[in-house]
Amino acid sequence: MVRYLTILILAAVLVAGCAGTTPQNPYLYTGAGLGAALGAGIGAAANHRNPWKGAAIGALLGGAGGGVAGEVYGRANPGYSANNQGYYSSPGYSYQQPGYSYAPPPYQGYN
Repeated sequence: MVRYLTILILAAVLVAGCAGTTPQNPYLYTGAGLGAALGAGIGAAANHRNPWKGAAIGALLGGAGGGVAGEVYGRANPGYSANNQGYYSSPGYSYQQPGYSYAPPPYQGYN
């Protein structure tokens, strides 16, 4: 009974921890995915007696390490903003959509 209660509480804490409303850094997901894949491959190759166990342990450790590395990389390179919508425009340059332009005044000659 205590075992099931402990598992239930742990699952609730894990689900509640992932329920944040702030957008996550996309580098976190990329790092975690790459780390898990690399860790699974290394773990399977390192454990010849039971490669599935090695792959599982390697994926867990690699995913955690890759997620941390991706988050650190994302914070060091703040080029991503979750609030960006549409195309990115560099400072000083803008794209004007057709039909929404300023028409210059008509030419009136030299006075």
